[in-house]
Amino acid sequence: MSNLNILEKTKEKYLGYEKRHHEILDAAIRIFNAKGYTAATTAEIAKEAGVSEPVMYKHYHSKPELFVACFQSIGEELLTSYREVYKNNIDNEVGYLEGVSRVYIDFVEGNPHKSMFLVHLLSYRDKPEFEKVFMDFMESSVEGVRRVIASAQKKGIIKSKINDRILAGFFVNQYFTVVALKELGISQPVMNETIVEIVHNMMKIE
Repeated sequence: MSNLNILEKTKEKYLGYEKRHHEILDAAIRIFNAKGYTAATTAEIAKEAGVSEPVMYKHYHSKPELFVACFQSIGEELLTSYREVYKNNIDNEVGYLEGVSRVYIDFVEGNPHKSMFLVHLLSYRDKPEFEKVFMDFMESSVEGVRRVIASAQKKGIIKSKINDRILAGFFVNQYFTVVALKELGISQPVMNETIVEIVHNMMKIE
């Protein structure tokens, strides 16, 4: 067998592994949402993913590890979107805040299982095996927004005198407001207008 064939087969095997990896994550998110962390079993998740439990355990060694992996996957997807918004609004604090608000809305609209997973995670964040990963994500999200708010306050763009970290905390928690609005059947265009107006009012942006 030529080196080229070996490389092609290795690549094919890797791509198959990655595909199965993501299928297991997607299946786990659906099962955790439907049954909750405690009631969900790895057997159910493996069946939903179309693999055997031994195969699943080659990817994730335990249910807690799989649960954390689900969260980290979703969190990284959101953080990647935040970074893209920041890259396009380096000197535009208001554009960044509005852009992140729209990321929340687009994510909730386009990823119902993933968005609800983050809501359900709130019920388990006090478990020692989940608390740190949840708090690290929240800290990263809040700190990124806080720096932008502090910059805008210094320039006089944001006129609110409320502490920048408190404002950032309220801003990040808009995500859960968007989920609630979605559950109430509020349309995406209305949510876009509403959330942007809320941000402007909260920050006292003229």
